[in-house]
This record gives sequence, C-alpha cells and structure tokens, in this order.
Amino acid sequence: MPSSLNRAEKKLSLFEAVVAALQGEPVGTALNTRELVALAVEKGLWQPSGAKTPEQTLYSAIFRENATKENPRIVKSDKKGKFQLG
Repeated sequence: MPSSLNRAEKKLSLFEAVVAALQGEPVGTALNTRELVALAVEKGLWQPSGAKTPEQTLYSAIFRENATKENPRIVKSDKKGKFQLG
C-alpha cells in the first residue's frame, strides 16, 4: 500500500488536532482546554473516542510538551487557565 494512503487514513492525536485547529485561528487566540477540544471537534480534526476526560488528557500533553521541548507549540497564555500557539 502506498505511504500516501497510510498518512491520509492516520488519525491525528488530540494534541496534534488542537495545534492544527489553532493554526487557523487569529494570532493570539487563547482558549481553555475544553474550548480547545471543542474547536478541534468543530473543525473535524478530531473525533471523541469515548474517553471521559479529553480536556485533562490535552492538559497533560500541553504540560509534557512545555516541560520537554525548547519551543513548545502550545504555551500558557497571559489569561488565567488559557493556552495559545507558542
């Protein structure tokens, strides 16, 4: 099977879907994790998997990326409890 087909069928992780969704928003858009999940779903980039706490999973992914990457893609906003593109 050609690799291009595999990529087209591959589902984005919630974190990757949120990054892609934020890239289509105005610069400086700051949202909380619930709003970020809703944005990714609204744009059709991610489908809920039945997990009970996708917001917490996303928060953990954001925290992990901020702790391990020199230039994280999503960072804390100046607004309390909100995140934006890095």
